[in-house]
Parts: sequence; C-alpha cells; structure tokens
Amino acid sequence: MKTSLVALLVVGASLWGFVFFSSTESVPAAEQQRGGGQATTTPAGPIPRTSWDGKPDLTGVWGPARYGPGPNQDIRTPSPAERNASQAELARLFQPWARGKSQSLTSLDDPRLHCGPYGFPKYINIPDYFVMQIVQAPKETLVFVEYVYSGFRIIPTDGSTHPKTIVPSFLGDSVGHWEEDTLVVDVTGFNGKIWLPGAPPGSGGGWITSDALHEVERWRLLDADTLEYQATVEDPKVMTGPWTTPKFLLKRAPPDIVPHEALCLEPEGLEHMKAVAKEQTK
Repeated sequence: MKTSLVALLVVGASLWGFVFFSSTESVPAAEQQRGGGQATTTPAGPIPRTSWDGKPDLTGVWGPARYGPGPNQDIRTPSPAERNASQAELARLFQPWARGKSQSLTSLDDPRLHCGPYGFPKYINIPDYFVMQIVQAPKETLVFVEYVYSGFRIIPTDGSTHPKTIVPSFLGDSVGHWEEDTLVVDVTGFNGKIWLPGAPPGSGGGWITSDALHEVERWRLLDADTLEYQATVEDPKVMTGPWTTPKFLLKRAPPDIVPHEALCLEPEGLEHMKAVAKEQTK
C-alpha cells in the first residue's frame, strides 16, 4: 500500500520566512531499504510500442532505480565513481564567479525550501522514492511530477517549435522529436531558479543556473521496465561549455504506486490569494 507522510517545515522568519510543505511519499521508508543493491531479478518483457506510430511507449509510473521496492532496484544506474567524475567535470565547467556562489550556498538556500520544484535533470536524481508519471499521446507526451509540488510538463511531438514568447518557469518550455527509438526533448525558457544535480565539494547547497539555461534530454526505453534518461546542459551565463549528465535509470513502479498530490505554500502567497479572492467578492 502507498502511505502518506505529511511534513511540516517551519524555519525562523529571520532566515527566509515560514514554509509549509505537505507531501505524499510514494512508498514506506521500510520499502526504500528493502533489496538495496540488488539488480532486477524478474526478466522484463519486450519494449511496448504505440499503436499510432510504432514508437516506444513511455507511458507509465517511474521511480529512481536505486530506491523503492527491492525487485525494481537496478545497480546499473550511475555508480559513485561515475557520479564523482560527472561532478568534477561540472565543477571544471563552472565560471569562477558561479562556482564561488554555488560553494557559498547552504541547504537553507535549496529552492525546494522556498516552494520551488527541483526541475530537470535534478528531479531524475532525487535521493528518495518520489515518482513521476508519463502519458504518451499521438501529438504530445505529458510528464507529471509529485515533488516538491504536483507539477507537469507538456512535450509536443508533432513538429511544433518553441513559442516566440516564453514565460520563464522552473520546468521550462519543452518540444520533442523522435530519433529512431529515443525521444529527444529541447528545453528552454527557464527562470534561473533551479539547481543542477549534485553540489560543489564541501557545500551543502547546489549548482546554480541562470535564465540562459538550455537542455537537451534523451529518454530511451532499455526494456519494458527500464527507462534511461540523459541530459546535456548548457548555460553561457554560468558555464564555459556544455555538460552531459550520467545516464540515469528509472524503473517502472509497481501497479499500486501512483503520484500523489503535493502542496507547498508560503504564508505570504496564501495571504495574497486570500486578498485577491476577497476583492473579487466585493
């Protein structure tokens, strides 16, 4: 059964104000520890394909390969050595001022503690069993996430291009196309408030980004129950060149696992919404 965990985070107003965070965790903590370090034991079936164009069907609920129910764990997802090498390369690519700012951050600066979602590719690297759901349709693919609040992405796959005017956001504006059996997604229009995966050595914070962030994601099914994700990131305001993440693996979640609603509300935002609602009733 999927259980709920409601957390209330209250931090002194002298730091950054109060944040109320209500989240639903996808599996019990005991399940997260079960079967650690074990590869998938059940042979996966053939890659499912859509009826309209024969492309791999990514539809399903997916969770990190190293967490969650034991049978779904997969030790092939980036090893510590691969992660360390990737982080070293990211540090090398950061401009000195941006590296210094990233190193000065602490965990209290984490966007998620200010009601901001992780964004991608960091969401793929969450050190916990929070899931996402993909729904694939003939002209678009939808991605729903549950942490740090219930969010979604719409990825057109009908040849559409980015709009001329993009409202900056945490998840950016996405357009996709297929290269054989790989869904390639171009993402731009970020608000400069998300962090990249990992953190500088000795820092409790994370790697900053700017509104010039641009990502190219590659989503590929390895088998019926294993989804591979990799992204190439460039941010000319922060980095000196492109950085490619390791290949992260996601495993198909058990049938009883579904994304749950998550809310993150700051009192200031609540008061504003109440004031607007009160004004509209006059």
